[in-house]
Amino acid sequence: MLCKSVRIFGLLAALVVAGQTYGSHRFPEYPARGAAEYSIKVVKPGLIVAVEPLDDSDQQKLYFNAKLDAKGMLAVFLVIENTSGTDTYLFDKSAAGLAEPSAGSGSLQPVGSGGLVELSMIKDASNERENMLKKEVRSQTLAPHSSLHGFLYVPVPHAAQRGKIHLQIPLTNSQSGEIEMVNLTF
Repeated sequence: MLCKSVRIFGLLAALVVAGQTYGSHRFPEYPARGAAEYSIKVVKPGLIVAVEPLDDSDQQKLYFNAKLDAKGMLAVFLVIENTSGTDTYLFDKSAAGLAEPSAGSGSLQPVGSGGLVELSMIKDASNERENMLKKEVRSQTLAPHSSLHGFLYVPVPHAAQRGKIHLQIPLTNSQSGEIEMVNLTF
């Protein structure tokens, strides 16, 4: 009788472990590098801000298990590095957004409410959405010699080739209150 109970317990334990493994898909982390190593970057005194758009469908499938361009969005990997020895910067994700050139002046103006895809508004309960939320960049304070990284999600046309994207990243110097606006075009 004891032998039969041990077998039943072992079988139940195996089913629980198999169910957890089957039910939760693990996605690899996107490899972060130092901000200076990216080809699309802006270097300012005390700051380096870089982006890497994931235009390649194979990379999208690998890191998100979905072809995001077919869903009308582009994953953009953002890296911010505080190279200052004394200043602290605040990155507020809700203040980051898309910009467009203003007529005549050539300067960039913010687009409405930021223009980025807000994942928390998507009610899909899929593993892919949960993975995207986990990899999304978060608001954070950057102490001297620290960095942050994560994804922003930009809306793109479903079937057409995407045009140039202008991204604005405001960083607030915690000591002076000055806002350092970083513009990246890709």
